[in-house]
Amino acid sequence: MISGLVARHTISRERPVMVTDGRGGREPDFTGATSVDLDGWALDAGNTLADQQNRDGALIQWTARGPFDADIDRHDRITVSGEQFKIDGAVIRQPGPTAATSHTILLLAKWKG
Repeated sequence: MISGLVARHTISRERPVMVTDGRGGREPDFTGATSVDLDGWALDAGNTLADQQNRDGALIQWTARGPFDADIDRHDRITVSGEQFKIDGAVIRQPGPTAATSHTILLLAKWKG
């Protein structure tokens, strides 16, 4: 687990139920999802990218680093400081030489505009 002053943030996780999308795939359904607080996260500001084609939005990102064994799945919705984000890509488990240097990495993204 990341320790010290940088790991003082709490994020919230909502886990969807995966339902059939009618085309043979599955999609997340957040109806009835409850929020669970997860402590011990370090947050770093990521990129803010303007939508150059449509010029009507921006991608806001955070990088969150937390406990190696954090209960996080790819389709979970994450709340940071009252704003909801999706996990962009995979949940990454970064092993280190000790438990203190092993952690989970999340790239969080949200379109605004």
